[in-house]
Amino acid sequence: MARFDGKVAFVTGSAGGIGLAVASALALEGACVEAVDIKRPKPGEFEGALNFRQCDITDDRDVRDVVEQVGRQHGRLDIVVNCAGICLFERDGSISVSNDDVLNRTLDVNLRGVIRVIRAAIPLLKVSGGGSMVHVASVVGIRNMENILEGGPSDAYQVSKAALVSLSRSLAMQFAADGIRSNTVCPGAVQTPMTGDIYADERRVRMMEGRTPLGRIATPQDIANAALFLSSDEANFITGIDLPVDGGLLAKL
Repeated sequence: MARFDGKVAFVTGSAGGIGLAVASALALEGACVEAVDIKRPKPGEFEGALNFRQCDITDDRDVRDVVEQVGRQHGRLDIVVNCAGICLFERDGSISVSNDDVLNRTLDVNLRGVIRVIRAAIPLLKVSGGGSMVHVASVVGIRNMENILEGGPSDAYQVSKAALVSLSRSLAMQFAADGIRSNTVCPGAVQTPMTGDIYADERRVRMMEGRTPLGRIATPQDIANAALFLSSDEANFITGIDLPVDGGLLAKL
């Protein structure tokens, strides 16, 4: 029997990167996966085990409608993995000089978008007898990494991920009695479509590999492996934690 047989999972940001890796891995291990993204996946990227639903997580009505559709179709929800996120690298800098558009857009996806999903999903998780919520944050949500990651501050992104870490801990306490767990996965440097332009620079790749104790940049599958563990019954006594998946970067500081 596969780890997630009979489970229904809702994964945001599923059209690529970490979200696609999480959704695919859950399906491979038996889950019925509702894969959600504002973008449509590339042809051939989704197999039959993934049910794609287009959704803009910055639109409250859109989120509620999609979660209601999942509830009507399956009658339950067991796993939520919030992978959708943005970083406006070229425009995001010190909060002292960046404009409100950058801050508002980043928070609307990385924090408020997660809140919208949680708000819609909690009632369905409750009637299902509990479940797991995993939120993809970042090591910069735990500790400032400006000197390690180079390139100066990205305050809007860092604030959004720190708030997500704090929110997850609060949710863990609020809904423990309902059997609902909440944890974050905190990646370090990861090669994804979002970071593709950054790691197209071989010098930067070598720099990050040299600064990471395990000597490489993470893949989306590395992050998916951690998210699946926290979503599984193997982690049924784990809630309120922030799991760094960073090759030892935090331990080095």
